[in-house]
Amino acid sequence: MEPPAENASPPLAEESRTESRPDEQDTPVATPCKAVEEDSGIWLDKTQQRLYRMLCGTARWFDSFFGDSARYDATLDQSWGRLGVGAYYDRRDQWDPDFRLRAQAALPAAKRRARLLLGRGDEKQLVEDRGYSERDGLPTRFNDVEDDAWLLGLGFAKKQGLKRGLDFGVGARLRLPPEPFAKARYYRNWTLADKTLLRFRQTGFWRDGRGFGTTSQFDLDYLIANDFLLRWHNWGTVAEDVDGLDWGSSVTLFQGLTDRRALAYRFFVRGETEAEERLKDYGFELRYRRRIFREWLFIEYVTGLSWPKETMLEKRELNVGAGVGLQLYFGPTPDTHLH
Repeated sequence: MEPPAENASPPLAEESRTESRPDEQDTPVATPCKAVEEDSGIWLDKTQQRLYRMLCGTARWFDSFFGDSARYDATLDQSWGRLGVGAYYDRRDQWDPDFRLRAQAALPAAKRRARLLLGRGDEKQLVEDRGYSERDGLPTRFNDVEDDAWLLGLGFAKKQGLKRGLDFGVGARLRLPPEPFAKARYYRNWTLADKTLLRFRQTGFWRDGRGFGTTSQFDLDYLIANDFLLRWHNWGTVAEDVDGLDWGSSVTLFQGLTDRRALAYRFFVRGETEAEERLKDYGFELRYRRRIFREWLFIEYVTGLSWPKETMLEKRELNVGAGVGLQLYFGPTPDTHLH
């Protein structure tokens, strides 16, 4: 499963904003488990605090299996998550309700090398690292509702750093009977120039019912100005249960606005080399995201035009869609994720 920390804002854009607005440095938005403030009486704050207490309590119980967890609260600053709800409507598929959860919890008794991971979403993104994942926006354009699932797992990190890293994960889809999975991921970043960053990620995975597979991704980021970043994102997946390559590519322009508001303009294309219809979808998408009411609550609006075609018999027609979603962060979330 992919840790929530990797869905932060584009690194180059974020770095420039931090330099220009020192008051927005990384600061926690909640305190560790025992020090969570009393409920304010406002339902929004209660929801956020109770979500964190639930994550905290679950992680402390799970951490006890690895040994003494007496100092658990001292390292809980690495435990946080986000909850998202939304809905998307388009001409082709009608209404598409959406629910997303990503949470990670530190396990200090395991010498901080392991973390508990919990999520609900598209298994193709959570396990295989495939498809669209910019900001993990809600609702996601490439979502397959039938592939949504609750996933619980353990992640293990080795040689983590800004330039390169290696991590592993094992877990299961929460259903009867459970469907296990395993994954290993290596990433590497290169700074090509002051304003250019190349990122590569290779993920190997095994899923019950699908077999072994691998996903390759690379992103090329170019910082046009302090508040404009251009990203070229590419991915490709091969697995035992398909003959060809499932692939996608997109070009996104991020525009940072004041007061933690942002726009994203995105052109995308997706296909499969050995499918009946090799060009699956292409189009344009516009997203607007802003903070509302609290520093940890965001609303996102999305609209798009696409031309999907899954089979030879289907006629390729203009598909217009629009949606709205809410994201609620809980726990001591790093400030770089709250943009």
